[in-house]
Amino acid sequence: MNTASMDAFAKNIAALVPHVVEARNKMASGTASVVHPGAFYDAYQLRSQTSGPNGGAGLQQRYYNVLDDLAEGLQDISTGMQQLSKKHSTTEELNRLKTSDLLEALGNASADFQRLGNDSGATVTSTGGSSTTTGNQNGGSGGTTKT
Repeated sequence: MNTASMDAFAKNIAALVPHVVEARNKMASGTASVVHPGAFYDAYQLRSQTSGPNGGAGLQQRYYNVLDDLAEGLQDISTGMQQLSKKHSTTEELNRLKTSDLLEALGNASADFQRLGNDSGATVTSTGGSSTTTGNQNGGSGGTTKT
């Protein structure tokens, strides 16, 4: 790997972030559509599961949280690769790059993707190797990525 390829990778990942943020913003509470299926028991159950009783909850909120986590994770990957590229600008410095340096640069992204799995309703192992679906889980409140 060389710094040019690291910079190209970081640039390509960063180019994805605005699209994910746009999708996330369309899912934001108050701007996304609330399901209004009718006024009978099964319809209320559908609405509750999809967008919550008044919007901004249920599956809608989980998708918002996942998109938020994805935007943050992609941005953290891009930032980490840019930092590595600046820190290790010569071939000799790249040859001395340690796994711990790479893990440190991408550590924030790992946490974002762990949270992404949890917010989606899955339980993710710390290595990201496998996941299992859990019950009805609304996910946590992720941070926001501003671009």
